[in-house]
Amino acid sequence: MAAPPLPEVGEKIEVDCLRIAYGGQGIARMDTGATVMLTRAVPGERLRALVTRRRRRHVEAQTTEVLAASPDSVTPPWSALFATCGGCQLQHMAYDAQLVTKRQWVVDAIARSPGGAAATLPCSHVY
Repeated sequence: MAAPPLPEVGEKIEVDCLRIAYGGQGIARMDTGATVMLTRAVPGERLRALVTRRRRRHVEAQTTEVLAASPDSVTPPWSALFATCGGCQLQHMAYDAQLVTKRQWVVDAIARSPGGAAATLPCSHVY
């Protein structure tokens, strides 16, 4: 199966953020099927972005504009530090959405570990 065509560096694209990868980058998929890793994205947002790097199977892009905000989008409490602080990857998301995202990171990590596919977490709700 051939990989989907990737946009070029410098190309402007519009995508919908699907979820957040471990580390805080948004994941989107273009209409062509190409995967896009985005800065400052919240699941459910429609974004305009600038492609900054092409990889073998995906592109990385800098979010330039939020075209349609997600219900889970919030103004970061420390917006002056948001762009530079390594601990602020999710500060632009509502707290409940942050918890759902972090829980999914744990579920994904367990599923990738040896024997992890059979493992389950004891509770399915967020506190």
